[in-house]
Formats: sequence, structure tokens, C-alpha cells
Amino acid sequence: MSAAAARRFGGEVARFAAVGACATGVDLVLFWSLTTLGVAPLAANPVSMAVRLALAFWLTRAWVFPVREARSPAREAALFLAVAALNVLAQEGIIWGAEVLAHGDLSPLAATSVKAFATAVTFAGRFVLSRRYVFRVT
Repeated sequence: MSAAAARRFGGEVARFAAVGACATGVDLVLFWSLTTLGVAPLAANPVSMAVRLALAFWLTRAWVFPVREARSPAREAALFLAVAALNVLAQEGIIWGAEVLAHGDLSPLAATSVKAFATAVTFAGRFVLSRRYVFRVT
């Protein structure tokens, strides 16, 4: 990898992390709010993820990977949602595992902490799939 390519790649990773941090912040605040209002964590997660995904798609498409193969936004959105679906399944599995360990008694703060952990665990996979398949960086 050339020095220029390495710099570009490093910039993509940094921008992806920044978008992820912003979208995750929105996701976690909404998730915590819903669970505080009494919504079950496994029901709150898909709702907060939907808001997060809309924000993340828009920012990722516009800012993280602006130089890419020409594709229709609808195709990119469909692929983005497919990657997101895998991500939701992985997160739901981690949250479910935590609920099992806590015998179904996770506080809103504990559930939000588990969700933050699940988000961190799935970061690299989302980046690789987004760069390689969703936005097809050239």
C-alpha cells in the first residue's frame, strides 16, 4: 500500500469512527430513554438502531466514502441495510446473552452498557463490509 493510499485508508477509518460515535451516541440515548420508559431492551434496540442507521447511512455516504464506484443510492441503501441486519442480529445476541446471565433483570444502565459493548465488538466488521461491499471504495 502506498503512503497516499495508507493516508486515505486511515482517514476513512477515522471518519467511519467519528460517524459511528455520533450515530452510536444518538442510538444509546434513545435506547436508554426507551428502556427507562419501560420498553424491554430487546424491543428498544431495533427502534434505536433504525434511527442510528438512517443517520449513519447519510453521513457515511456523504463523508466517509465520498470516492467510490458510481452506484445508485437505492442499491447502496439496500446493501447498507443488509449489513445493518447482520449487525442487529449480532447485537441482539449479545444483549440476549446478557439478559440470560442477569436472569432477565438488566437495569436500563446495565442494558445500555451491554449495547455499547456490542457496538464496539461489531465495529470492524461493519467497516470492512461497508468499505468492500456497500460503498465499493475505488
